[in-house]
Amino acid sequence: MGEKNVQPERVLLGRTDPWFIAVMVIVAGGLSAACIVCFAGAGPSSPWGWLALLPVPAFVALAALPVRSNRVELYEDRLVVVYAGTRTAIPYAHVRGVRRTRTLWAGTANSLDRVYIEAPYDGDAIVSVTDNDALVEELGRRCGLGPGA
Repeated sequence: MGEKNVQPERVLLGRTDPWFIAVMVIVAGGLSAACIVCFAGAGPSSPWGWLALLPVPAFVALAALPVRSNRVELYEDRLVVVYAGTRTAIPYAHVRGVRRTRTLWAGTANSLDRVYIEAPYDGDAIVSVTDNDALVEELGRRCGLGPGA
């Protein structure tokens, strides 16, 4: 299941709503501003003041990661959820249900328009892609869940 150089049959890009981007900007901006205040309080001549600026690029990168690294890859025998630098593989044989949802439960979805993938053996997944209907239909077919299976 973890072969190298195997290309996905289909890739569905993740959806990111404007509210999610705003939250990430506010959080990263607030933390960065706190670092800058610490730097200004210590003064530019203090070597310790410069240390306060070190986390700023990390905050910016961590805020951008869920937006840039967000997709679902479909392979012959499994789906892979790629989110914020992590990869979670779920074999189609383990999927017990797929449905649209607007739940507030946390998941790897940058939108409230989501798809819930029930996979008890591997951990359920909540994702959001640019075409959620296509994902539900494709997983239903590949997992043998619906009338078109």
